[in-house]
Amino acid sequence: MELRKLVGITAFLAVCGASFGAETLGLNEILDRAKTSNPSVKIQKISTEEMRKKKDKAWKNYVLPPVDFSDSDEWDTVKRYGLGVKSLSVDMNVFEGGKSIYGYKVLKSQLAKSENQEVLTEINAQEQAVAAYFAVLNAQKQTEITERAIKLLEKQKARVWDLYSNGKLVPKSEYLKIEADIENSKVSILENRQEEENTMGILNKILGYPLDNNLNLKDFDPELYLASKANVKNGEKKQVENTILGKNEKHDLDIAEYNVKLAQAELYPKIKVGYSHNFWERDKERGWEKTEEDRVTLGFSWTFEWGGTLDEIASKKKALEQAQIKYDDNIKGITLEMRNQLNTVEALYGKVQAMKKRVDLLKENTNIDSMRYENELLSTFDYLNSVDNYRNAQEQYYRTQRDLVLAVIRYENLYR
Repeated sequence: MELRKLVGITAFLAVCGASFGAETLGLNEILDRAKTSNPSVKIQKISTEEMRKKKDKAWKNYVLPPVDFSDSDEWDTVKRYGLGVKSLSVDMNVFEGGKSIYGYKVLKSQLAKSENQEVLTEINAQEQAVAAYFAVLNAQKQTEITERAIKLLEKQKARVWDLYSNGKLVPKSEYLKIEADIENSKVSILENRQEEENTMGILNKILGYPLDNNLNLKDFDPELYLASKANVKNGEKKQVENTILGKNEKHDLDIAEYNVKLAQAELYPKIKVGYSHNFWERDKERGWEKTEEDRVTLGFSWTFEWGGTLDEIASKKKALEQAQIKYDDNIKGITLEMRNQLNTVEALYGKVQAMKKRVDLLKENTNIDSMRYENELLSTFDYLNSVDNYRNAQEQYYRTQRDLVLAVIRYENLYR
């Protein structure tokens, strides 16, 4: 007996611990978590940081010429005198047709694109999280509705069996039919719970949680959300060219233009100036001796590729021409998407309100049919049909809510 009590207390505490340990998240918390903890977002942030380092390195090499400290000699000399800095040299390109500056500008544009891609990756993670969130809520609601229907069917099954057992004019087939409906509903519950488990795992993965993490999801309040987004179309709007998507298109165009400049830079000679200082000099008889010798040099190099450079320039110009056409077309595409997405938001806004009224009406109708069924004023077939109508309407309602939230997110993000 004591052992049973101990096991019971342990089980109770385990359940309570699991319940209290579960994190509770609503839509806003899920959106915030997706921006900071999604693995793809973290990976993109690392990529951006690497690109930033490349850009900084290119700038340092452009404004600060590399300095060379070197020493090498025959092994016998090294054994005698050791290794040390015998000379210092600095070489700096004073003219190279703009190759370094345009190479830096390419990296700068690529960094800006990578920073914008961080935001776009966050947006994508949020959209995935919203879809998973509503899928979990729908599975939970479907289970709740079906469990309620099973309870009433169980009552009706007991009532019909009692009538049949006492010789009343109730065919056994009625009892068997109700039992079959119960088993069918149990299958639906198993499927819904499996769907809930699957989509909860997907949500945990998107949000950077362990796959078996226990989450309590707040139900979505469409009225509150719609009230907060009712004036979304009247918000401050940017010019398409100033949005993240528009800027990314401009960066692609700029990179194509810089690539033309880089190819043209190969037509010019490279002029460089050098400075060296020798700390030691070598005498054939006395070996290495200290000295202070400065030297300034000026030189150039000019490479001819017999038309290869001109071909490369022509190729880059064609690429620039393509980039310009693509830029103009994509800007129009973004503008059209903004217009169409607003129409989608407005249509879904009205649809959600209509669906809410339909769900409320069907819920009330199901409650009435439940009372009629308990009082034998409604057949099992009609009762289950009423429950199915309510369940399907609830599922469509969650799907429409999800579509509205995604449409609003996409519309707002088009103007970021």
